[in-house]
Amino acid sequence: MGTWGPVEEVRGLRVSGWKKALGLGSFCYQCQSQVPPRSGHCTACRVCILRRDHHCRLLGRCVGFHNYRHFLCLLLHASGVLLHVSVLLGPALSALLRTHAPLHTAALLLLPWLMLLTGRVSLAQFALAFVMDTCVAGALLCGAGLLFHGTLLLRGQTMWEWARGQHSYDLGARHNLQAALGPRWALIWLWPFLASPLPGDGITFQTTADVGLMAS
Repeated sequence: MGTWGPVEEVRGLRVSGWKKALGLGSFCYQCQSQVPPRSGHCTACRVCILRRDHHCRLLGRCVGFHNYRHFLCLLLHASGVLLHVSVLLGPALSALLRTHAPLHTAALLLLPWLMLLTGRVSLAQFALAFVMDTCVAGALLCGAGLLFHGTLLLRGQTMWEWARGQHSYDLGARHNLQAALGPRWALIWLWPFLASPLPGDGITFQTTADVGLMAS
């Protein structure tokens, strides 16, 4: 599976360990097996995923326990690169737009393909506008995704738990970062392949109630 690591198949896990200790878990009728808490079945991958967050259709695989850090870094680095390219192309595009009327400028930015097909712009002008539009849209999309998943990360939630309003695994911002990114979480943002082992096994998770009991 490349740098994203293997998809976590929990079909063969034995129940005696985690289910007996926690009294939790659910049964997956597709896999015909018990699955740990926070795991879920993906119909696209056709397997249950440990700490499943969501299935990314753009990447063609699930985001879960082992590859969540890579997904976050992809959003961060992609938004940074696309924003950087947009800034570099800004002066050239600005000079191009100043030579045309406002209506022509708006049409070039919003409908570059139509302007090219109707012969209103050259191929070079179309390429500049198209690349600029793609970079800006991509930067906004990746930035919004990073903001959303960053908020979930600080809250210790997956998308499934956020959609259902569950906060059972919120251990505080620092502990949530360590649980998802490992002890070297600050450096992981620069290089996701840095050695930073995750504290858990993807099967058992410390809950907010556990922290309260230990504090008392």
